[in-house]
Amino acid sequence: MIAPVMHGQATGSFSGNVLDKSGLPIPGATVVATSRATALARSGKTDSAGHYQIPLLPVGTYTVRIDAAGFQSAESKDLPLQIDEARELNFSLAPGAVVTTVSVSGDAVAVETANPALGQVITSRQVSQLPLNGRNFVQLATLTAGATAETNPNSFFTSGSDSEVAARGAFSLSVGGSRPNSTDWLLDGVDNNELTAGGIGVFSSIDDIQEFKVLTFTYSAEYGTRAGPTVLVSTKSGTNQMHGSLFEFVRNTSLDAKSYFASSTEKFNLNQFGGSIGGPIQKDKTFFFVDGEQKDQRHGISSNGLVPTLAMRTGDFSADTYGTPVSGLAIVNPNMIGASTNPASFPNVYFQCDSLGNPLPASANGLQAHGTPCNKIPSSLFNNIGQALMKLYPAPNTIGSGYNYTNEPVRSLNETKFDARLDHTPSSKDSLFARFSYDQAFSYVPGGSSATSPFAESNPFGSNQRITNHARNIALGETHVFSPKMLNQASFGYNRIFDYIASQGTGTCASATLVPGGIPGANLGCSSANTCLPGAYSCGLVSTQLTGNYWSLGDRGYSPFQGGTNVFSFRDTLDLILKKHDIKVGMDLRANQMNVGTEAFQDGYWIIGSGGNSTGLNSASIGGNPEADLLLGITGLAIHDQTYDGVVTGRRWKVFHPYVQDDWRTLPSLTLNLGLAWDLTTPTKEQHGRLADYDVTTGTLQVANKNGVNSSAGINMDWTALEPRIGLAWKVLGSEKTIARAGFSIYHDTAWNQGAQGLWQNPPFLGESDAFGGPGCAFATSYCATVLGQSPSGVSLSSGFQLIPTPPTAASFTGSFNYEPQNIKQGRVQQYNFNVERQLPANIVLTAGYAAARGSHILVAGNNLNTASPSGCGTISGYTLGCLGNGQPYQPTYPTSNAILLIGDVGKTHYNSLQVKAETKTPKHGLYALIAYTYSRTYDNGLSDGFGSESSAPYFPLPNWQQLDWGLSQINLNHSFTGSVIYDLPFGHGKEFGSDWNNVTNTLLGDFQLTLIERISSGFPVPLIDSTDNSGVNYGFGFDTGGNANNWNRPNQIAGCNPYSANHSKLQWLNSNCFPAPMAGELGNASRVPVSGPDFVNSDFSIIKQFALPRKDMGLNFRVEFFNLFNHAQFGAPINDIATGPSSFGVVTSTVNNPRLVQLALKLAF
Repeated sequence: MIAPVMHGQATGSFSGNVLDKSGLPIPGATVVATSRATALARSGKTDSAGHYQIPLLPVGTYTVRIDAAGFQSAESKDLPLQIDEARELNFSLAPGAVVTTVSVSGDAVAVETANPALGQVITSRQVSQLPLNGRNFVQLATLTAGATAETNPNSFFTSGSDSEVAARGAFSLSVGGSRPNSTDWLLDGVDNNELTAGGIGVFSSIDDIQEFKVLTFTYSAEYGTRAGPTVLVSTKSGTNQMHGSLFEFVRNTSLDAKSYFASSTEKFNLNQFGGSIGGPIQKDKTFFFVDGEQKDQRHGISSNGLVPTLAMRTGDFSADTYGTPVSGLAIVNPNMIGASTNPASFPNVYFQCDSLGNPLPASANGLQAHGTPCNKIPSSLFNNIGQALMKLYPAPNTIGSGYNYTNEPVRSLNETKFDARLDHTPSSKDSLFARFSYDQAFSYVPGGSSATSPFAESNPFGSNQRITNHARNIALGETHVFSPKMLNQASFGYNRIFDYIASQGTGTCASATLVPGGIPGANLGCSSANTCLPGAYSCGLVSTQLTGNYWSLGDRGYSPFQGGTNVFSFRDTLDLILKKHDIKVGMDLRANQMNVGTEAFQDGYWIIGSGGNSTGLNSASIGGNPEADLLLGITGLAIHDQTYDGVVTGRRWKVFHPYVQDDWRTLPSLTLNLGLAWDLTTPTKEQHGRLADYDVTTGTLQVANKNGVNSSAGINMDWTALEPRIGLAWKVLGSEKTIARAGFSIYHDTAWNQGAQGLWQNPPFLGESDAFGGPGCAFATSYCATVLGQSPSGVSLSSGFQLIPTPPTAASFTGSFNYEPQNIKQGRVQQYNFNVERQLPANIVLTAGYAAARGSHILVAGNNLNTASPSGCGTISGYTLGCLGNGQPYQPTYPTSNAILLIGDVGKTHYNSLQVKAETKTPKHGLYALIAYTYSRTYDNGLSDGFGSESSAPYFPLPNWQQLDWGLSQINLNHSFTGSVIYDLPFGHGKEFGSDWNNVTNTLLGDFQLTLIERISSGFPVPLIDSTDNSGVNYGFGFDTGGNANNWNRPNQIAGCNPYSANHSKLQWLNSNCFPAPMAGELGNASRVPVSGPDFVNSDFSIIKQFALPRKDMGLNFRVEFFNLFNHAQFGAPINDIATGPSSFGVVTSTVNNPRLVQLALKLAF
């Protein structure tokens, strides 16, 4: 008996019965499974019932041979064995001594007769031949029934995003209603997860992938450290024959179509090239495989934005941003705005001009003599910081719908990846493997402006940045065969991801040099010579965000950022064959480290116009202009973060996953699958104890390792995470072609532990100074003091940021507290499913069934528990909102006025689905097809996890009203269809037609292959909000404004009104008449997600031409790939804020897929 080459945990098994012609069992028969690639073998013997089992076989193609004394031998050849497959293969032997060979097609679909798990295997053929934009294999995971991919361009995961997770082309995968960050990625059996947000770590080259499987429902107890799917990826190994490849993929602008909303085709250039080679070092003993590829991409981004006009920079606001004269008076003098809401009584509320239209000079108090009210600010009132910031804008260069500046900056990506693998069989009892994977990328995401205005940016948190991604993954494994009925498999893994983000101003001390004397309190990491100190973070330009859709200025938030995550994983499985039982006992252990260094606003953050423009007319700030506020040096919000006791925090937690799994063949036609796991996840600790939890009952801080508080800041271990797995597979009425399966299982989510990130953002480890502007006079003037009797309410840019020299206490802290309940539970998901699988003629396997999941204790992060109450009382769906029993408005009972952001386990989900799948492999006709349809409903209560894995899930504005957040999930798809086809056309030598063609004809017309991926789905639900604070809840704008950006007011919804536009056009998607604003002091009655966005249709297609070469062991193929073949514009979600007005609300302004893209490729295989 010889141990086979090991593919990590990517294993399957053969089992079956050996009978004589009369149906009696043949005990003691020898069964040998031999790998076609390596000639290595694994053997076993049949028991007294004639049953055999050969477990823990690496994926590949096998020959299974049966030898029994007194009987003819038998063989089944070309048997593919896939990841996690339990393949049944029965034999009937005739008496005699002559060898009989039984041939079985290697492409035939095997019906799963002993495994109740739902999932989908994606083979090497699919990975290498289906059209893949960017050669990203993860896209194929959505071919699985029940799987969806998020299309929100602002998601942390999607490739259209500007986050460090998506810079290399990440992918959002949700299965069975799970959140995208609940997927467990395993590469050769070891951890391959990105911990920052829960994506994939190393993106393996498609030339390195043997196959992968997406496990979705009722899978074995050995998997499941997260509550979503588990994806098993197996890499290639060498074989006894030398084999390899060379390839290059090319795209450029001339082949691409124009985006729907673009005026011209975006510039694009892509070169992706590489190769692979593998073979024997010592035949039948030692093998190697190496692959590598380089990706160089340049992408011109159509960037449209709103910037101040040249006139505005001189103080003239007589025209709007498009040069159109404004109607009436647009801005008021913030030195007098508190005087009255009736300017007729106080005409000097407006700025004053002389008879020639020039602004009158202003006094030291900012007051002007009586003249003619106008929209011009005297230059003496210009603030030097505001004026310097405004000069960072580019000049307008166009007039468009919602923009006056356009540019096409170039986004770049350079990625290098390679893998090296060694397999060795030192003896017949042992096999070992080692693999090293490397993935490194450098990308630049421009702010949208030209090189001469580098600090103007379209996205204050995702542009104007340089991103570095390092990913490393090491796997070591060993399989030991104690006997044919006792085997052990162990693996060790190390997974490291390091991300670094730098902005334009990182390390430049730009805030200190912007104006003479700098911005007070902004650059804490700069020396007196305005150079960045070693290891300092606060050395950039203040982030300045303006309301009114204007572009932002300065560095992006959360930069510089560095995040290094390490996962040390160990897995050991002992497999015992005991009569009718195949028992696996083992442990999955993962030690997680997250070393993150940044604060959101270490260089400071201003929101100009927050809560309303100071140049607006009254306390509600009707009118005004945020650019006028900027020029005058007024901000509605100023935030500055400081860290104490170090910048980089080292969070640590461990996952222990002991398990036992028994696959019990109770009857020849019935297999029971019984398992139990215990998913123990330790609360997060920080290596230096820098964690603190806010106690909402006492208003105190529970600091780790202080005053009797444990090392996890008082958070206790959840010992209740038991995970039973119960499943069955039944051959209906003994049929080998009809299988019924059912299962129930429980999984827990370790992603909840990432919520502890908030506990190191509490004092005394974080100091946050917040200053808010309010109604009334903006500045301290004698007019405000003597005439109006008011104190100034504005926040001046000249004041900079208040520094906190010592760590704050709970009483002195002005930022948002983060609160995590001490006995928080891990997310718990119960799954149940029933399906029937039937093998049809032409090797078609049809599967149909019901799959459902119910989640509880799901992590919810960011919901503010301490919002104010509405000024009036209202009733929605029978609930009295914001009022006590005596009709008085509700007031928070917490011992602080600060925002309290919940990191809690109050999330819940329900998922129900009908899943239908058909799969065929018919080599005779050259056709492979996989078709899946899912009809489903997913409900939840928001589930915002703080990582943007779902599109801005808006919570109800009042705390503890999760029942009013219940509704369709933002990852719900009512209908989802996917289809993939690989078809070898029947023309050419050796084919049905053209077998006698001459070489020239065959070269021109023969050996073509067509491939297709088709995706059709309904639209994702769209949340609707009302960003005005009519209710008085103070939900917040952006960050820490007494509320929170996740808590939003909602519009009213008129019963019986069709929420969609009359013609349901793609551009005007919603009917604004159905969603009026609530009255002042009231809360809207609309549900969280009352409408859905446009449907999705996309076709990716390729034509592949195979060329014969003089050497028969070599082949050359040329391919043309079309992504979005029919150039179908897939429209994104409509504008969802009713405060934008009827002309904008419900309008679609973006697409979520590419226009038609054409890619050319040449590949040599040998």
